[in-house]
Amino acid sequence: MKIPFAVLCSSLLLSISVTANVDYSGHVVIRAIPETKDQLELLNNWFSQTTSFLDFWFPPSKINKFVDIRVHPEWYNHVVETLTRMNINHKIHIADIGELVRQEQETIALRRALYSGKAIDLENYHTYEEVMAYLADLANTNPIVSTKVGGTTAEGRDIVQLIISTDLSANKPVEFFECNVHAREWITAATCIWIIDQITTGYGSDPEITDLVDKYDWKFVLIANPDGYAYTWSDDRLWRKNRVFINNSACRGVDINRNFPVGFGSPDGGSDSPCSTTYRGEGPLSELESNTIKDLIVADRGRIRSAISVHSYDQQWLSPYGYSIEYPLEYAEMYRVMEIGVNALTATYGTQYTYGSFANALYLGSGVTTDYYYEGEGILHSYTIELRDLGTYGFVLPPDQIVPTAIETWNGIKAFVNAI
Repeated sequence: MKIPFAVLCSSLLLSISVTANVDYSGHVVIRAIPETKDQLELLNNWFSQTTSFLDFWFPPSKINKFVDIRVHPEWYNHVVETLTRMNINHKIHIADIGELVRQEQETIALRRALYSGKAIDLENYHTYEEVMAYLADLANTNPIVSTKVGGTTAEGRDIVQLIISTDLSANKPVEFFECNVHAREWITAATCIWIIDQITTGYGSDPEITDLVDKYDWKFVLIANPDGYAYTWSDDRLWRKNRVFINNSACRGVDINRNFPVGFGSPDGGSDSPCSTTYRGEGPLSELESNTIKDLIVADRGRIRSAISVHSYDQQWLSPYGYSIEYPLEYAEMYRVMEIGVNALTATYGTQYTYGSFANALYLGSGVTTDYYYEGEGILHSYTIELRDLGTYGFVLPPDQIVPTAIETWNGIKAFVNAI
């Protein structure tokens, strides 16, 4: 029996959407800009009061720097009234997150219905299982590709590193990438997959890629937070942390990117509340995921030429430090190569990126991987890249932006790597 196309698409859409248990219908993102100390203090107080009704997509950091807040419909009037009373400049930045999520699910389903070709659709988002199957297939079919299981999560999922190398015994310098440590930032894994495809298909035919692979080993942890990532597909599209149980708490999950030793426990840049999206954990490296990343870095100690932590959103290229507004001793060199990378990225489509140190350009973040790579492991060229966009879609970036995001990012990375 031939199934009508419309029925097939509807069926596929239903199979995805019924698993997304958290309904974000009517949730909005409000963008507020504090212009005085009192206004900034109010927003910081809200940020410190952990609640499911307010989720700071972009937390308060400084005067005249925007703050993005996801607001539950029940709290909308209270939030707007308070912002108005405090004369805080604000506007609705995303009118209905639930609608964005529904559109994303529909696009994913339609592409799945239509797609045939490579082992993975580079223009779509994929589940953890689909990504792992792609990595396994690539390792089985491409002689310069191998995989390494670095560790296992609390829920039993493998944390897999993909390795691109023409000669593993040569111990060449390493370009290291860590992607999707924050579960809801789907564009990060999708971008890293696209880059892997470019490298593996371009080797031997593209002179620049061939040279880069001949000189360096390329290593990717595509999904650094497998349990959290799987949960964004099954239950809550906007989940950020991992999924561990916390002693004496009804809340779950640790922010892996606040769980590293450098700067851990600083009063700003992470939370000691288990219900916070930035909960740092009970102690440095308390999590299986952070230990796995640390072990993978240590295994290549002395060989890692650059370490990139890929995040979204806000279009920034960031050096250490995250936990301090002080600049690293080598900041001039970091600034030089960031500028080269950003210029190449922007030259692709005109996408505007800013660059600088994490704490000064973005906000304070303690216990982040970028600081650990630099200060803990001595990797000079350690950076966080915050991908598209500037908040129009936030964490729910449509699939049609995967390829342009990846292309411009790869152009920036190639220029950066060649400039080191």
